[in-house]
Amino acid sequence: MIGFLIIWMIFTFVVCDSEANPDVYYGNVVATEGKTIQVKGKDGRVSVFWLGHRTQFDTRAPFIGDRVKIEYVKDKLHRNAVTRLTILSK
Repeated sequence: MIGFLIIWMIFTFVVCDSEANPDVYYGNVVATEGKTIQVKGKDGRVSVFWLGHRTQFDTRAPFIGDRVKIEYVKDKLHRNAVTRLTILSK
């Protein structure tokens, strides 16, 4: 029983110790609704990102037409959760 507990603790520390590395997405804001933002990339694809209480804004919340840089991670529900949002230009 003690051996099982030790193996479980080691496995938990190894798995939970890894930190999520954010991905980066550039594009123009197409729409905002509630806590979501839709951004159109260079390839024409529109991606949806979720804003939350941990989202860091460098200056202000983005408006439609702003060019933005979004750093995001996948949350527990496999959504694109924004960690940092930077407005590059209008």
